[in-house]
Amino acid sequence: MGKLRSEVGFWTAVGRLRLADVFSIENLFSVLLGAGVGIYLALVGTSGQRVSLAASYLSVVAALVAIVFAGLALVASLLSDAYLRLLQTNEDGVLGFFRPFLLVVGLQVSTVVGTTVYIATARSLSRVPEEVFFGLISVFFFASCLEIVVLTRSVLMHALLRSRLAELVEFQAAKDSEERSRGEG
Repeated sequence: MGKLRSEVGFWTAVGRLRLADVFSIENLFSVLLGAGVGIYLALVGTSGQRVSLAASYLSVVAALVAIVFAGLALVASLLSDAYLRLLQTNEDGVLGFFRPFLLVVGLQVSTVVGTTVYIATARSLSRVPEEVFFGLISVFFFASCLEIVVLTRSVLMHALLRSRLAELVEFQAAKDSEERSRGEG
């Protein structure tokens, strides 16, 4: 059980990311948007405004965690045995399919925890660390939101793959039926 747990861990999934995944368009936009909001509110905002916005981040991302987890549960329950066998033939296997869900949930939970800590400590931090902390959670907030696009793309790719599998199964069944009818005739 310990080996299986290490295979499906968040940090294992992070370790398997490719450079292209880390520097994806969604991640780059997350950094730009988060840093932009952080810098803007550091220049013209107050600590109270940053804390208020962080509270909004918290409510949005907490809802996203619930949605992503429910989506994961739904997708996992709907995978057919044939599709699971097909996924297992891939280098990453079934875990390759579920890894994006794990990464998104891990990022979103990190955002919830970080934002909660920020809200709790912002008033006791000096100005620069508080502003940097806010900028960091802003980046995490936008990443938590934009990773939904990555997850959606992954699910859509699997839907296409599953439809192609269904076509192959249908084709093979028709071919087998034709061969049986020739053998009988």
